[in-house]
Amino acid sequence: MSRSASSTATTAASSRIPMTDVTRLPGSAVHHWEWQSQAACRGLGSTRFFHPAGERGEDREERDAAAKRVCAACPVREACLEHALRTREPFGVWGGKTEEERRALPRPSRARRSAAAGPKGPGGPTGPDRSATPGRPR
Repeated sequence: MSRSASSTATTAASSRIPMTDVTRLPGSAVHHWEWQSQAACRGLGSTRFFHPAGERGEDREERDAAAKRVCAACPVREACLEHALRTREPFGVWGGKTEEERRALPRPSRARRSAAAGPKGPGGPTGPDRSATPGRPR
């Protein structure tokens, strides 16, 4: 495929494919991404974890099963799954779950996510107590 035909095809395909909502990514601070350095999939390439366009049936089931075997022994599986859920990752196997399996999971409420993240400063996970702030309805 020629370079111009390839870039046209890529642009056309990418306009139809939902991408990860980058506004949900945790930021550039290293501590947000450190878990990835311990991942069992590190260095294995993406083909085992992301299906090619049009893959269906037994081929897809076998690829998903191979990815899940890697995830089953991964020390950071929970962090990986949490990342995929938080960013609403639309593709691939993350934390041992396919995109379909992740969509079927109940989404944690904002309060539960906040509480799971731990205290954030004065007043705990929800922040300072502002119930007595002047000019604010109670």
